[in-house]
Amino acid sequence: MGTDKFNGIGRIPFEDAKTEILEGDMLFCSGNYLVSELIKKASGSLFSHVALLFYWNGHVFVLESVEDDGVRAVPLSHYLYNYENSKGKYDGEVYIARHEGIASPAFEKEKLKSMFGKAIGLLNRNYDKEEIARIVARIGLGIGKHQDDEAYTCSEFIDECFKEIDIKLSRDPGGFIYPEHIAADPDVKPLFEISG
Repeated sequence: MGTDKFNGIGRIPFEDAKTEILEGDMLFCSGNYLVSELIKKASGSLFSHVALLFYWNGHVFVLESVEDDGVRAVPLSHYLYNYENSKGKYDGEVYIARHEGIASPAFEKEKLKSMFGKAIGLLNRNYDKEEIARIVARIGLGIGKHQDDEAYTCSEFIDECFKEIDIKLSRDPGGFIYPEHIAADPDVKPLFEISG
């Protein structure tokens, strides 16, 4: 594991990024927090988090599943200027990528409404803390299998949203999906890193 296709991509300021982002693009994070480092190490990846982006009332929002809150929506600016109400930026790098299936001219834009309808329907669902333990056991010890439930890791949430529009993202043989699987998908194209 460990896709390198994000290496060397350009960095652009947040104000420029807002004009380049399309609905359905993905946010990938490479955090320096303890849980982030564990996820990166366990999956052999640059990435510790993945989320979905959409516009509302002229602002770019992030739909994501996080440890303390479960599935939530926050402004993308939250990552750059006031992460978790800290008055500071997210401790790590923030990248934007696009799935080619959504970027295709043949893609029916009505499907995005369906995908975001699914995402909104999952708001406030719990974060799947037990799945993280199973993922670590699977990677570290080679044991365990994924179990579907009503709680979501960040990657499971993204996978569930893309399933709604008939886009299948890869998983490991145990059925687990990490940010790395989504980032390494051949149809996911890195766009840029956002600078604060």
